[in-house]
Order: sequence, then C-alpha cells, then structure tokens
Amino acid sequence: MDLFGIKKRIKAYKEEKQKKLDYRILTNKEQFRYTYQHISYDVNPFLYYNTTPNDIKYIEDIKIEYIGYFPKTHTVDYIVRYPYLSIKKRKEIVNEIIKKWEIDYYSYIDQKLKKIFEKASYIPVKNVRLIKNREVNTYILLALIFLILLKQYSFLQLIPYIGNIFARINRLLIFPRYYNIMSIIVYLSIIISMYLIIVKVYFDKVLKFGLSAKGFLIKERDRMLKKFKPNIHKMRKHLYRLARKVKVEKKYEITHLYDTKAMMNRIERYGNNIINRVGIFTSYYKSIFLVSRILRLIVLGLIIYLIISLFINTDLTIWK
Repeated sequence: MDLFGIKKRIKAYKEEKQKKLDYRILTNKEQFRYTYQHISYDVNPFLYYNTTPNDIKYIEDIKIEYIGYFPKTHTVDYIVRYPYLSIKKRKEIVNEIIKKWEIDYYSYIDQKLKKIFEKASYIPVKNVRLIKNREVNTYILLALIFLILLKQYSFLQLIPYIGNIFARINRLLIFPRYYNIMSIIVYLSIIISMYLIIVKVYFDKVLKFGLSAKGFLIKERDRMLKKFKPNIHKMRKHLYRLARKVKVEKKYEITHLYDTKAMMNRIERYGNNIINRVGIFTSYYKSIFLVSRILRLIVLGLIIYLIISLFINTDLTIWK
C-alpha cells in the first residue's frame, strides 16, 4: 500500500474530513436562535451552576416573561397551569420555554468551545517553517560522501573525467589539518541530520494541535449532548404533567439536571495544556533554528574552505 501512496492518501482524506467537521452545536440551528425572542427569563436551568441566585431551587420557581399571553412576569408553575388556556396551548408554551433554554444553552456552550478552540489551535509563530525530509536526507548524504572521501579509496581516481579531482582530494588529505576538517564536517552533518529529525517530529506535533484540539472538542461535545438530552425529556415530562393539572407531589429540583460544569472544566484544562505547549514552542522556536543555522553555516564554511584549498593551493609538493 505504501508503494502506491494509498495509505498516505487515506490518512490525508481522514484529516481533511476532520477539518470540515464543526465542533459547534448550533451549526444547523441558527434559524432557531431568533424565534423565541418573545420569551425571557431570569434563570436558565441548564446553566444553573453559573447564573442562578441562591433562592431558586426548583424549575417551577423560575420567572418567565412570555409576551403575547401574559402581560407580566410569572413563574413557570403559574404559566403551565394557567386555566384560561387549553392543555394543548400550555404544552406548546412548555415546548417553547424549554426550546428557548436549550438554544441559549447551546449558544453559551458554543461560545465557550470557540474560545477554547481559538486558544488551543492558535500558533503565535505564523511563518513557521516546516522541516522537509529532503533537508534531513541532504545532510545524511553529505556525511556519507565525506566519509567515503576520508577513506581515500584508490578506485575513485580511475573514474573518467572526475578521477583527477579524487586524486587531488586524496593528496590534500595527507595534511592532518584538512583531514581533521573533513572529519569535523562528517560529524557535524550527522549531528545536524539527527537534530533536524528531532526538531521535525516536535514541530509536526505542535503544528497539528489545531486538528487534534478540534477532534477533542467534537468528541467532548458529543459526550456532553448525550448526557444532556435526558434533561430535556425529564423536564418536559414533568411540566406536561403540570399542564394537564396532574397532581405532582414534588417540585423538580434544578440540581437534578446534568451539570456540564465538570465537562467544561475538562475541556478548558485541555485548552490550557495546549496553550502551555504552544507557549513553549514559541519561546524556543527562534533559538532552535538559530542553533541549526549556526551549525549549517559552520559546515558550509568548512566546505568552502576545503574547495578553495583544493583548487588554489600552490604547494608544489602536492600539485606536481
């Protein structure tokens, strides 16, 4: 499979598909966001842990302003039991109130997810230069070439057209100074190639955090919604019973609803962890490349020095 690049294409397809996924909840529900403007409330039970006053413990005690049927603010209990409306209409009002809470909850979660995703996928270094495989291969090949030259194989001098150059190199390496310089080039080339491999792995991992963050948010969003959905069904069932004037012994406590705070804290911790890693990446980015550039300049300088010495050396004992 690798020979035909099939595995690589499958991986690229999966990554591209992942990029197109949206971590937001309201992507297909934007039209609902403005359809319940006639309803306002003082507490959203789905966001109870973050917004409710201490004196509100039950859903029935939440105050609702429903424009069109009720001129004043009333509790949920009063509205769903209102005797001058039909049971069908009271159930419709229950559905609208719950939908209003649900959409506002989704909007709040989306805002939180958006902020976390922006933090987790933000790379402060915009012009991050990716290290290509050919750079690593170049220095590995360079080390191999100079290692062969150090061996001073005599058969290389028999190669047509370029054999004379190998003969000159072998004569040059008689001097310990040039031999040591070429040895340094070999070692530095190996060091640079290993250094680039390590840096490449690290850079690639950091630069893919955006995609991994998005995948994590999608996964956690789905888990959150899976646990959140039963809240809606239980609440609607309870309020329907009130609308039908069925005797209900206990009020519905808001604290019985699924609390998303733990999930949001988990997501925020993940986002902060990514931010810390990206921060480390940012702080060391220039230094990492500075070390690489210095080593490359040293190698380039030594190679230039050897080339100059090879063609301009005037020692007659060598070039006779």
